[in-house]
Amino acid sequence: MKAKLPVIYIIDDDQIIILLHKAQVKTQLQGMDVQAFHDAQEALETLASLNSTGQKNLIFLDINMPRMNGWQFLDQLQERVNCEDIKVIIVTSSLSKSDKDKSTQYPMVIDYWEKPMGSAQLTELRERLGEWLPKN
Repeated sequence: MKAKLPVIYIIDDDQIIILLHKAQVKTQLQGMDVQAFHDAQEALETLASLNSTGQKNLIFLDINMPRMNGWQFLDQLQERVNCEDIKVIIVTSSLSKSDKDKSTQYPMVIDYWEKPMGSAQLTELRERLGEWLPKN
């Protein structure tokens, strides 16, 4: 039986970045379900409603967003969702060392990338995650 592929979420308030990142992900991680949200609250509600035990989710998350920022999203995610099968990569324009250090406080955050994400990062990510992110 073929392993179920992770669902990929792109959460960013910038529509151009969403389009760019979605194109990169669809090219480098072909065949995976990619969902994009310009509102972190909406993404959180979607994840919280899924009852997705056993469903792997890979989230590319911006930090600086209106209404709910990336840190608030992560705090709420930990409170409301079983994060066992969730991996988060922060993709941000913030070069702040304090932001990068803060990201290490969240066990589901596995990396911190500067915008925009690139194909080399996604290739390395696929190799690094191995079986968690199966080849199609």
